[in-house]
Amino acid sequence: MTVRLIRKHKLREEYALVWLGASLTIVVLSIFGGLVNLVAASFAVSYAPTLILVTGLLFALAVMLSQSVILSTQARCIRDLAQNMALLEYRLHRHENEPDSLDPGAAGSLGPPAPEGSIKYN
Repeated sequence: MTVRLIRKHKLREEYALVWLGASLTIVVLSIFGGLVNLVAASFAVSYAPTLILVTGLLFALAVMLSQSVILSTQARCIRDLAQNMALLEYRLHRHENEPDSLDPGAAGSLGPPAPEGSIKYN
């Protein structure tokens, strides 16, 4: 399932390793059931499936925290882009409404200033 999502470009590569690692861990723990008991005994857990449940919950919390950070960063970027776009639209409309905007020597025009000593035509 994870590989199919990567191939269809529905899962980005930076998250693919995390999900492939989680999938591989689930497969290994499913195949080798005694491994769960061994790990549970090393952590002094009396009921081994509890360890799997707690590990899954911690993994889910880590993924949610990571996604929250990414979402916050993207929201900040979208806000900044919207503000920059609004400023550019304001400047564009302001220059469209100025009658002198085509005169390269006019104050506030978009063109470069005329060189010193050049002749200005009025």
